[in-house]
Amino acid sequence: MVNNFIFVFIGGAAGASLRYLFYLSIPKVGGFPLSTLVVNILGSLFFGFIFNLSSYRSDSWVHYLLLAGIAGAFTTFSTFSFETVQMFREEEYTFAILNIILNNIVCIASIFLGMKLAESF
Repeated sequence: MVNNFIFVFIGGAAGASLRYLFYLSIPKVGGFPLSTLVVNILGSLFFGFIFNLSSYRSDSWVHYLLLAGIAGAFTTFSTFSFETVQMFREEEYTFAILNIILNNIVCIASIFLGMKLAESF
């Protein structure tokens, strides 16, 4: 348990730092946050690559360091994307589509709600 926490901690620090470097080095195009899109795409690519390359075991150091730590801190979008792909692969189409709709529409709406709530303070 403690070792797993340390792996997530180290990977999370690396992932968050990488994300910030991308933010600094990739400018917005007009008002479009290109760095976020690039990070989400690369994080998802990294997650899928490591998952298949590592003969995935959820209790291995690879999961904690690279997937939960680095990919998780680099972009949570990689986890969302992976889970959606897994649902499609398992032919859980309704859940996959629901996951896409809820994670996008509800989370975007939650950002607006959070902003409105903050304005009332």
